Amino acid sequence: MIKLSPNTMFSYSVSKGTAEARAKLAERINDKVFKNVLDLYGKKGSCGLGSIKQRYNLALPERKNVNIVPLPVKDYEDFGGGMQIEDMGDRILGYSIQIPVSKKRKMNILDLPEFMHESTHVLDYLLNPRYISNTKRMYDLNIFDKEYFSIYEKLFDNPDAMFSNSAKKMLFLADEKTREAIKDLPFKEKITFLKYIKYNMQMEDHAYNQDLKFAKLMKKLGRPTDSESLQDYASVMHFRKKIGIVNNIIQEELAKARVK
Repeated sequence: MIKLSPNTMFSYSVSKGTAEARAKLAERINDKVFKNVLDLYGKKGSCGLGSIKQRYNLALPERKNVNIVPLPVKDYEDFGGGMQIEDMGDRILGYSIQIPVSKKRKMNILDLPEFMHESTHVLDYLLNPRYISNTKRMYDLNIFDKEYFSIYEKLFDNPDAMFSNSAKKMLFLADEKTREAIKDLPFKEKITFLKYIKYNMQMEDHAYNQDLKFAKLMKKLGRPTDSESLQDYASVMHFRKKIGIVNNIIQEELAKARVK
C-alpha cells in the first residue's frame, strides 16, 4: 500500500471550502508565483533555477515539498509537473515541476506560461485531497500497469489524436472504449479509474486555461511570448465534454450498484 506524506496536501485551514473556492485560491497563489518569477527576469531572457525555486516557495501559504527539477533543453518534451515518489515506491512524498534549463541552469522566459501550467497541477493536488487520494488508490490497485489504462492516454489526454481526428469522433470513441474497457472490472476498480480520468480532465482544463491566461498577460506586458502558448488548448481538447462523458458513466455505474 502506498502511503501519503503530509507534504502532499495543504492543511484543512488552507484548503477548506467548495471546489470552486479551492480553484480560485489556486489561481490567487499562481498570480503570486507569476509575479514573483516574472520580476526575476527584469529585461533578461532567462533566469536561474535556484531563484525560481525560492520565489515559488515564497508564494505558497504553507511550506510543502515542491521540488523544481532541472532538465536539459533537449528533454523539452519531458517538461511537466509530477509526483515525487520514494525510491522504494511505497510513499508519495510531494510534487515536482520539471524545467528545461540551459547549461547554466537557467529557464527561458518563453517557458514561463508552461511553468504556470505545471504550477496549476501542483496547486490543484495540494488543495484537493481527493485528487491525491484517488491517485493513491490507482497505485494500490495497480491500475497504472493494466492494459486498459492506455485508454486514458490515447483518448482523453492525447493532443495529437484530437488534432488528427474530428472532435465528434474522438468523443464518441472516448465514451465507447471506456464503457467497453470497464464492463468486467470490479466495482471499486471501475470507480477509481473513472474518477482518475475525471479529476485529471478537471486539472488539465484548469491548467491549460491558466497557461493561456499568463501567456496573454505576458504579451500584454510586452514580454516575449511563444505563439504556441497563445493557443486555446482547453477548448481544442474538449476537456469539459470529456468530463461530462465520464460523469455519465460514473452515475450509471453507481445506479447499477444501488440496484444490486
